[in-house]
This record gives sequence, C-alpha cells and structure tokens, in this order.
Amino acid sequence: MNRLHSEWARLFAADPSDHTDLIDPQGRTRSLVVGWGRPADWSTLAALWQAVQAELEWPAPLIAVDGHGAFQLWFPLAEPVPLQAAHQVAAALAARWLPRAPAEAVARRLSVWPRAADGGWQHAARVPARQPGPEPRWSAFVAPDLAAVFNDEPALDIDPGDDAQAELLARHRCINAQAWARACQSLLKSERAPTAALPEPATNEPATEPAPTDLAGPFDDPADFLKAVMNHPGAPLAQRIEAARALLLKRP
Repeated sequence: MNRLHSEWARLFAADPSDHTDLIDPQGRTRSLVVGWGRPADWSTLAALWQAVQAELEWPAPLIAVDGHGAFQLWFPLAEPVPLQAAHQVAAALAARWLPRAPAEAVARRLSVWPRAADGGWQHAARVPARQPGPEPRWSAFVAPDLAAVFNDEPALDIDPGDDAQAELLARHRCINAQAWARACQSLLKSERAPTAALPEPATNEPATEPAPTDLAGPFDDPADFLKAVMNHPGAPLAQRIEAARALLLKRP
C-alpha cells in the first residue's frame, strides 16, 4: 500500500480490510460527498465549504474536480455511519447552503453521495482517477486556493500524481463523532428527530424519508404525481430531487 492508499484509507475507508471500499459490509460509510456543476461554479460550492467550518465547526472538507463537469466536497468521518444517515446529512447540507432554485434545476446540478440506486446504495467514484474518453482527463483533489482555476474545466489534463495527492490528503482531518452528532441535531431537527443521523447499528432495510400525505390526487399519469412531489414544499429535498430526476429521464 503506497502513501496515497494509506491516506485514502485513513480518511475514507469504510472497511479497513479494503482501502478502496467506501461502503462496508454492514451498510455503513465514513464519507459523504456533495457535488455541484454542469456548469461548474466553485463560488457556489465555496459557500458550503466555508459554512461547515464556521457554523458546524467541522474540519475543512476536501475539494475535488470530478473530471466531467463538477466540483465536489468530500467529508471524511472518524466513525462509520448508516448510509441513510449520511445521505440525509449530505442533502441537508445542500438544502441549507446551496442556492434555492426550482427542484428541476437543482437536480441537474446537484449530486449527493451515498444515494439509493438500483435497489441498493451507490457512493461517489474514487478520486483521483483517469476518466474514460479519447482525451486525457483526471479527477483530482485540489487545494482551496487553486479551486477557482478549474471553473472553466473541472478536470486535470495530466496525471495529478500519487505523491502530490497524498500530500494534499495528509493535511485533512476527519469529522469526529461529537461534531457529527451536533451537526445532525442542527441540520435534521426540522425534518426528523435529532438523533436520526447518529451512528446506530445498520439494519437490513434502509430507513426512508416520510412522504408527504397531502398531495392532491388521485393521479392518472405518473408524471403528474412526480411533478406534485417535486413542487411540494413539505417534501424532503432528497425526494424532490429524485422526482425531478425521474421526470428528466422520462423526457424523449
């Protein structure tokens, strides 16, 4: 295991036996990721980067360019938490500190991980990594003072180098359990009980957000139902975003 692998495992590895694994066999993770782009806009995500340090007293999250069209913030956790909890907090971070816009517009630009996908859970792709395509493009972690340089092209056209990436990761600390618990109480108190995202033993079935019960219906067309969820002010942000994504996929 080289130094980059060691630093990655220190910050993110959910399963100590596999430094590449962001989700452990118990359905837990030690990281959450918020992405914003297409088009890339570091100034928007910078507001979240600054807010979590100033208001939640978290260590600075890592900044990454994804090699496709977006910036990402990576939040390493000292202790593993259930995937649903990590998803809820990532969505709550975005809801509080990213721009308020129609849910459909947000769905095009916002990504949060971990997230439910294909009957299971999906986490962000590992960084750094070469991206597929004819041109050389890499995802990479970048220093805060260089992030704005990548606004026009959130990718590197040369290999960022294992040593340089390891040195950047070595400067960062994990969010400890106490800071995580305080943030959960602050971020989730308006949606669920304050302990909803505290580390708890994982269950076989992930918890789900309560759906709004006052939607006007019945609906003859599934698209009408999705629009109602997307525009419902009382629906959790994660559900509104998923409804918007589903509508986008239904378009020819």
